[in-house]
Amino acid sequence: MADRIQVPEAVFDLEGDPVEVLQTVWKEALDVVEVDPDAGFFDLGATSVIILGVVHVLRERWPHLRVVDIFSHPTVKQLAAFLDDE
Repeated sequence: MADRIQVPEAVFDLEGDPVEVLQTVWKEALDVVEVDPDAGFFDLGATSVIILGVVHVLRERWPHLRVVDIFSHPTVKQLAAFLDDE
């Protein structure tokens, strides 16, 4: 049986500063208190299954977000700058 995508269960306010939005979603997904905007997602404990869930949530605000974008922009700060330019 295939693993299910782990989608963060909280309801998120996806409006506002992209860095703050991303930090909030990643904190819930990684079950941590703090997310350093300069830390790599994998260094924080992200797995491919977690990334799929995060992308699912973030597509509500950024519908063109792709999984590969997380790998290409592996920190909150980098991903926020990328998404802010879209």
